[in-house]
Amino acid sequence: MAVRREIEVDASPEDVWEALVTEEGRERWLQEPERDIHIEVLDAPNRLVWWWVGEEQPATRVEFLVVAAPGGELPTRVVVTESAPSFPLAQLRAGLTAVLA
Repeated sequence: MAVRREIEVDASPEDVWEALVTEEGRERWLQEPERDIHIEVLDAPNRLVWWWVGEEQPATRVEFLVVAAPGGELPTRVVVTESAPSFPLAQLRAGLTAVLA
């Protein structure tokens, strides 16, 4: 299952990118700082994919696409797709641990 959202931001693509990839930028907008972020794809300045996981939340994959307006005009469009893994990671981890033990 995936959830896709698009928003328009009155900022340059470079400013949007900085807000996504830097810890200082994320602190300004990310409402769940207790989750750990693991970068999967970093294709500056257009695409960022991360997995994030919290102690009590399942891991989810989040993809950000930063789309500049034609001619460099504002606003910048940000497309966010968040999806849960299609297989049970916890069960996989437990199974591998049992096999390796």
